[in-house]
Amino acid sequence: MLVSETFSHQEVRGFKFGYNPLGKPVLYSHVYFVDGLLIDTGHIKIKESFLKRTQNLDVQKVFITHHHEDHTGNLQGIKEQKEVEIFCSPLCQELMKNPPDLSLAQKLTWGDRPPFYDFTTIEDKIETINHRFEIIPIPGHAKDMVALYERDKKWLFSADLYINSFIGYFLENESIQDQINSTKRILELDFEAMFCAHNPQFKNPKAKLAKKLDFLESSFEAVKNLHNQGLNPKQIFDQLPWKEDWFIRFLSGGQLSKFNMVKSIVRDIESK
Repeated sequence: MLVSETFSHQEVRGFKFGYNPLGKPVLYSHVYFVDGLLIDTGHIKIKESFLKRTQNLDVQKVFITHHHEDHTGNLQGIKEQKEVEIFCSPLCQELMKNPPDLSLAQKLTWGDRPPFYDFTTIEDKIETINHRFEIIPIPGHAKDMVALYERDKKWLFSADLYINSFIGYFLENESIQDQINSTKRILELDFEAMFCAHNPQFKNPKAKLAKKLDFLESSFEAVKNLHNQGLNPKQIFDQLPWKEDWFIRFLSGGQLSKFNMVKSIVRDIESK
């Protein structure tokens, strides 16, 4: 089933896409457009719908928040459709030259994405006719992930920093400690709208992001306490009240699971 919807918040247009081969989508991907700037390109499973939505937009620039397949799936399509300059961070550019392999679960949900080379790299800001967006590194979910912040409008384009106030599953190479640090950095900003790539928030976004921070910090402390007692990651997970999604864990070959949260925290502790 394919879902394609549009909405607006102030000057920003949002495009909501969902895909599930077995029924109604359970997770949606959002692309945003403001003042000629298109932020991310969604995943390749929604390519036809994405290009239909963008064909009448006056896209002058494209910005990619990070290399994950649900943000970069239609880079080639938008490049061919609009012939515009595509911007990203230097680290994102490097990762997109040879994107990491995906699990079966990720391929079924979002589809794969080929390498892409035609980027212009920027690190500090990206400007449109009427707006200036600060580029803020927020590693953790992905080491190259960045947010865009429009200080005057109090808009935060947060990529995958929020998604929800808890974590459903965790990628094998994510870092909770980096996510904690990135979330704290963002919470120092003054924003009133959080354009999350999967779950936008326009009412009390800072409080919701703070709740996510509380979950991350309490999870870190719980695992740390058990680790200090000499328990190994499996023993730690068995002591926690977290429920594993075994279907996703199986389909992903372990690349997506709650157990990865424990392993991430243990890595972060031992790396110190």
